Amino acid sequence: VQGDLGVSFFQFPARVNDLVAVAAPWTLGLLLTTTAFSWTFGNIIGGLAGYYSRKRWSRGLDTLAMVVRPLPYYVFAFILLLLFAYVVRWFPISGGASLGRLPSFTWEYVKDVLWHATLPALSLIVLGGAVNFQIMKLLVQNVNAESYVQYAKLGGVTEDRIAKYYVIRNAILPQITGLALSLGQIFSGALITEIVFSYPGLGTLLYRAILNGDYNLIMGITIL
Repeated sequence: VQGDLGVSFFQFPARVNDLVAVAAPWTLGLLLTTTAFSWTFGNIIGGLAGYYSRKRWSRGLDTLAMVVRPLPYYVFAFILLLLFAYVVRWFPISGGASLGRLPSFTWEYVKDVLWHATLPALSLIVLGGAVNFQIMKLLVQNVNAESYVQYAKLGGVTEDRIAKYYVIRNAILPQITGLALSLGQIFSGALITEIVFSYPGLGTLLYRAILNGDYNLIMGITIL
């Protein structure tokens, strides 16, 4: 009731609240950014693909989304890790920053953090964007069949204006509701992805707590 979750059994005498406070900003920064990007780009591209559904690029994106969307987060994350960290070696294999680098409000440190976060973020943005793309595409196709849209076309309104002001604007309303609901689950969406990349967020902290039987820490993360 007081918010005092005690001490960690395996990192004694560190307190659970302190450990969670250190890990939470990493998860929050990763999840807020990826949720915003995947929602924005998924809805914009899905809206255009739904309105211009007969175009070749629209069908191509739809096929790609059908292939990517069923992949579990950890499988897609592992594929990215193999390709871009082991084979090409453009990005680091694990961690949130380079070893030995002290946190500071400098461009060098921020750039280092962004470099380490690119692959975890990319895995979440691509999969989340594919979901938003498919949903928005279907919503736009349903709205596009409404009588007021057909009336606008017969009235000589340009296609771009119809897509922007008549179709996408109305189709996006359920997606705004979905965005609010997804923000409520922001701490539970990337736990396995963090474990794959050894990202220093709540997912990695929870994984280590489970392996060590650190029940106080497990309860603290679960409550959050």
